[in-house]
Amino acid sequence: MFLEKLHQKYGQMMGSDDPLDQQQLTFNYKITAAEAERLLKLNYKGNRDLNKNAVRTYIRAMNLNRWSLNPEPLVFSKLDGDFAFILLNGQHRLTAQVETGVDTAYSICVNKNPDIYKKLDQGKVRTNADITGSHKSIVHPIQFLLRAGSSISRPTSEDVEKVLNNQIGRLLSEVEYEIKPPTTGHSLWKQTGFRAAYATAIITNRVSHEEAFDVYSKVCRNDLKEWPDVFVSLYRQVMEKQIYINRSGSNLDNDYFIRGVYAFQNPEAKTILIGNSFRKNLKEEVYEMMKPYATEELRIVA
Repeated sequence: MFLEKLHQKYGQMMGSDDPLDQQQLTFNYKITAAEAERLLKLNYKGNRDLNKNAVRTYIRAMNLNRWSLNPEPLVFSKLDGDFAFILLNGQHRLTAQVETGVDTAYSICVNKNPDIYKKLDQGKVRTNADITGSHKSIVHPIQFLLRAGSSISRPTSEDVEKVLNNQIGRLLSEVEYEIKPPTTGHSLWKQTGFRAAYATAIITNRVSHEEAFDVYSKVCRNDLKEWPDVFVSLYRQVMEKQIYINRSGSNLDNDYFIRGVYAFQNPEAKTILIGNSFRKNLKEEVYEMMKPYATEELRIVA
């Protein structure tokens, strides 16, 4: 039983000859879902409110067998004069474990000082760009396409990695390192949705790779008078606020994206006129384009 192990480790910690080892002890243990449910009853009343989005993220990782033993521990302590333990850190992971019903291995930390909870979770959270080692301007459009074009509402580094290693990732890397959109001011051409539009227009065969590369490079490097008319129209619609701009990070109606795809597809057009059929067809093609990156999850849900 886990609680018996916890009491044993606490006694070992308190009986140590080393002053530092008397403050904290860590060990590894596989906890059952039934034990996780009992441990949640020890949750310290001063803990943060449960964040449902965080729990859903953990549930998905556990359901997809992506969860593994890692150095971030569940943290337990005792209040002065109290025999029972309190859970200082780990309520979200344990809640997810109860929901999935799996047995899960954790690093466990026993700390003598219950006020240590004030020091927990104050570091900078690592982003998917940090974890994958890729530029955020490549990762952000991938996350947009995953959120807007698949069933994945909260992409993880594993989700991003799958897309990075395929054509979408290569095209977005090309944008960042070869086309090099302006990074100053509020440039339209550096926007996440517009970058995603470039990759999408090519992959869905709405424009050739060569044509899209040439026009993207032209609007980034040349004067406005040298741009195709449709890109001038897009620029004015957005930068002069001629339209209400949908900036959603999880919706294919994002104007940087949908108008960007239209412009790449229709370089000879004079202006941007998006009808319902264009929106419908584009969305269907994006869903199909992103299906390979959600198939693992769809199989499990089914």
